[in-house]
Amino acid sequence: MKRLAFPIAVALLSGAVLVAVPFSAALAQIETGGVDKRAANTRAARNAEKNKTKQATENPYPNASRKEPEAKASSKLGKKIDKAVKALYDEKYEEAEQNFNDVLADAKANDYEKAMAYQGLANIANDRDDDVAKVLEYTKKSLDLNALPNVTHFGALLQYANLSMSEEKYADAVTTIDQWLAQTGTEKDTAYAIKAQSLYRLEKLDEAAAAVRKAIALSEKPNEGWYQLLMACYYEQDKFAEAVVEGEAALKVLPGSKAITRLLGNVYIQAEQPDKAVALLSAAYQSGMMTTESEIKQLYQLYNFGERPLEAIKVIEDGLAKGVLPRNLDHLRALGDSYRLAEKPVDAARVFGEAAQFATDGEVKFLQAYTLYEVAGNFEGDKSAEAAKLTEARAAVQEALKKTPFKSEGQAWILLGNCELELGNKPAAIAAYQKATGFEATRASAESWLKNAARM
Repeated sequence: MKRLAFPIAVALLSGAVLVAVPFSAALAQIETGGVDKRAANTRAARNAEKNKTKQATENPYPNASRKEPEAKASSKLGKKIDKAVKALYDEKYEEAEQNFNDVLADAKANDYEKAMAYQGLANIANDRDDDVAKVLEYTKKSLDLNALPNVTHFGALLQYANLSMSEEKYADAVTTIDQWLAQTGTEKDTAYAIKAQSLYRLEKLDEAAAAVRKAIALSEKPNEGWYQLLMACYYEQDKFAEAVVEGEAALKVLPGSKAITRLLGNVYIQAEQPDKAVALLSAAYQSGMMTTESEIKQLYQLYNFGERPLEAIKVIEDGLAKGVLPRNLDHLRALGDSYRLAEKPVDAARVFGEAAQFATDGEVKFLQAYTLYEVAGNFEGDKSAEAAKLTEARAAVQEALKKTPFKSEGQAWILLGNCELELGNKPAAIAAYQKATGFEATRASAESWLKNAARM
């Protein structure tokens, strides 16, 4: 399954790419919305006594297909189970564990008594040991005995599915949820959420989408992550139009959600609707929602991609001033690119010069030199000013060529030759052009410049 990346190149000299937050990261910690990974078994056990009277008068599963077992314990083992449960309540785990194991070792123990003992051991593995594998093992043994009352059995079944999902046993989780749905004769948002996320991890995206839709429809207050999951199910099948529809619907329900806002912005990009992405994320930035380095970076790249460099410049400079964006190669080079797009070459050259201090090769210094060379062309008629900028450009490209190799090295030699030629140093220009012939990408151009220089 592909994880979301956005290979949309920004048309800048630096070749920057439009960055998006992968859905996989956003989905990694989706909550199921109702089942705690560790505590559900414990809560069920510790509330059992309190709920006995209520359960006697209410049947939460009136349509259950599973027949209610005749739950009975012998006088002897019933007392031992009660003693073990009391020790468990008091967090006397060793005493509780010994008593539960005594029940299991008793040859006369029936299935109900064994199931209760396994449930107790599952609680101990959860509370004392934080051992999910053991919780799963004991819960499975309890369920396989099929002897507990429906309320207890169904609670354990749902918990087993949730723990299986958390342990990346996704197929087991789906199978268990299907059992729960069939046996209870009811529907629950939590159950469908567990099933949806497990199906998503199994790359059964259409089925996952159907399941998460059920979870959302059944819930009075759907989990934010469920909407993200639904968008991801469509996105990862390149069904961008459907992902847009789901994202826009989700944002109407949760208008203040940063996660959904960012994901919808990403989807707009892939759906080739960059104007909508810019509008959405700009509004989020203005409202104070976009505050992290990655969020601001995404916004300024979108501005540049949408040919709105002045807004990109403002966002970057504000981020640098506030310290949200560190003054590093990445952001300073982007600022230089923005100034170039805004046709502010003097500012671009200045920023490229600062960015070059953080570079390990000569590429960014070459960008500064190239921009200074362009600035020199604006001073035609003012020979003194033109010569000064050409001298700056020459010095910059010479510095760049001290940090080789780099992508534009051949072009850097041609640029050096041009600076030398315009400054009246023909032998140095010819030497630079000859260097440029050593690069396949610039060989033909360098040979042409050599001919021109020879005729001068």
